[in-house]
Amino acid sequence: MYKSVISLTTLFGLLLLVSCNAKKNQGPSPLQIDSKTATKFFDKDDYLFFDVRTVEEHKARAIPNSPNIPVHELENRIDELEIYRDKKIIVYCRSGNRSKLGTDILTKNGYDAVNLIGGMKQWDGPIISEN
Repeated sequence: MYKSVISLTTLFGLLLLVSCNAKKNQGPSPLQIDSKTATKFFDKDDYLFFDVRTVEEHKARAIPNSPNIPVHELENRIDELEIYRDKKIIVYCRSGNRSKLGTDILTKNGYDAVNLIGGMKQWDGPIISEN
């Protein structure tokens, strides 16, 4: 009886470990997009790149034609994005952390939004810069 309990406990632990690892290896979630894929949508009219960094960061270096609302202001200024309601929005920041939050805010408000994985650090498409 004791061996059966140990065997079942070990088996359960292994199954739990395998299922957790399987979930980790499924790739990006549907609410994320990598830079290489995102650059394909840069010139498409039904897509919008949206910057949730600070105004200063946006002025220094940004993806062309991307509106900017800092993520900490987004919930209070969400109505400003109504004109983009029909667009697929690719949300970006410097590294991808703030844009995850921005993507959550937008999707909770009914927008079709995805997070740009790695943000501007990984972006290899067109940029505008003060320099």
